[in-house]
Amino acid sequence: MNPLRSSLGALTLLFMAGLNGCASIEKVPSPPPATLDEIKVELSLTANQLQNAADLRHNQYNRQQAALAEQLNDDFKYIHEALSMLDTKIKALQDTDPAPVVISDDKCPPPPQGQTADGKLLLGETEWLWLDAAGQAFQARIDTGATTSSLSAADITIFERDGKDWARFFMSHQGMDDRIQIEAPLVRHVRIKQASAEDIDRRPVVRLSVRIGDLNEKTQFTLADRNHMSFPVLLGRDFLKDIAVVDVGRTFVQPTPRKDKP
Repeated sequence: MNPLRSSLGALTLLFMAGLNGCASIEKVPSPPPATLDEIKVELSLTANQLQNAADLRHNQYNRQQAALAEQLNDDFKYIHEALSMLDTKIKALQDTDPAPVVISDDKCPPPPQGQTADGKLLLGETEWLWLDAAGQAFQARIDTGATTSSLSAADITIFERDGKDWARFFMSHQGMDDRIQIEAPLVRHVRIKQASAEDIDRRPVVRLSVRIGDLNEKTQFTLADRNHMSFPVLLGRDFLKDIAVVDVGRTFVQPTPRKDKP
């Protein structure tokens, strides 16, 4: 027999035997299945762990609630004390008379005689009114209930001058010695119904220059017979608005107007 061939055969047998040995070593037997008692023990351990965790969270929650309640109680006490202090201060202010505020005339000078603080004319229930067309002053009734002003007139004539309508009339009144003839531009006619009569009265309206106090204005007058009235002139709201304030408890607040010097 060939010695080389015999050696190779022996090595082959040894290699195959080694492979069989490795195969038998790598094979691990499966663990036996858990028993019912072992499963019960494991479940009991898991339940205990969960219960312990829940107890821990519950204790933490209770401590947090207690701390929050204590903080809220402290806050309420602080608010109550602050409100009590404010109430005490308010009562002290109510029991104390405020100190008077004195403003010197330099900072707040008094308004001129016969004027309000905002510069308007101060009028009483009766005032002297200068009428340029008549050249003299008349006592006038200041009436905030009347819309337009009125002037006592008689023998009214409408005529034309330079293409425009004018009115000629005599100003007369029971307290006047003489009749005064006046001519003035005609503005329009108004219709007035008297409460004591059914007929409608058509009256002319003229524009005249007047002066009361330091105020010079042109205003409209309705011409009417005022002999049954106490005053020959009445000043209404159309003249008074935005320029005058009326104190019905006073009379002749403004000085008697005089004829302007040339």
